[in-house]
Amino acid sequence: MLSAIKNSLIVIFLFGSSANAQKIFASSDSLHKGRAIALGIGQGVTYASTLGALQFAWYSEYQTGGFHFFNDWPGWQQMDKVGHAAAAYQISNNLYKLNRWSSTKEKRSIWFAAGLGYSYQLAVEVMDGFSSGWGFSNYDLLFNTVGTGLFTGQQLGWGEQRIKIKYSFWPSGLTKLSCSEGRRARNLYGEGLYEQWLKDYNGQTYWFSANIWSLIGKPDRFPKWLALSAGYSANNLLGAESNTWTDPDDVTQKISSSRVRQRQLLFSLDVDLDHVDLPCTLKWMKPLFGLVKFPFPAIEINSQKGLKGHWLYF
Repeated sequence: MLSAIKNSLIVIFLFGSSANAQKIFASSDSLHKGRAIALGIGQGVTYASTLGALQFAWYSEYQTGGFHFFNDWPGWQQMDKVGHAAAAYQISNNLYKLNRWSSTKEKRSIWFAAGLGYSYQLAVEVMDGFSSGWGFSNYDLLFNTVGTGLFTGQQLGWGEQRIKIKYSFWPSGLTKLSCSEGRRARNLYGEGLYEQWLKDYNGQTYWFSANIWSLIGKPDRFPKWLALSAGYSANNLLGAESNTWTDPDDVTQKISSSRVRQRQLLFSLDVDLDHVDLPCTLKWMKPLFGLVKFPFPAIEINSQKGLKGHWLYF
């Protein structure tokens, strides 16, 4: 659950950037010193303030000690790990666009975005390492590297992002249950959607969305916007490693759920709005759907239920 809370600050910043992306992500042909200075100050303030807020709001509640490691790979069906990769990718990609807006040179923008984003997440991992409740996770670091590397490799090699990591969410329904399972879900994931879209791994799906046109050589008569997506999700998670927890009314008792934990592999289509000419009034959709997958029909391969189809999957 800590990964969801840590990444919430990142996600909020990215969506905040997206709100004004029609103007912010419009690159300029010549260096704008004013933009570069404003961007540098903004990035520095955001970097320091979010780390400070995280320290105050989260780590201050837990006793700190000596630096140590923590193996959290078995937890949450690895949903938090895929979330780390997605956050690392989106940080790098959006910081790159912001730096190009100030007309910083291409390679400098790439390396600055990748370095700043990666160092931010590394700083958070180090803070974990000194926290008594957790520890430094090599797997978090690995998936941070995957996300940053996916952005950097594509931008250096292709000069564009042909494969993107995106996110979608639909309420899992676990928090609506009136039984002990519902109480447990609400304690873990929050009472309302404003918390659940950040915390509830059961409702989240992370997608690798590949632009078909760009990957097959950019043929003339093929739709430029069409993308093929592969997603990963989980269901019925009421604990990190198992669906057994301590009764909050009687700490000597354990509660177990009969719900079977599931993994879900999904295949769907997506819209790559980077290759669509939109009217000015709709350009705000481009950065939004650079983060969020467009709803489409999907095929699901479920670890417990086998093959399943969805007329529309969010």
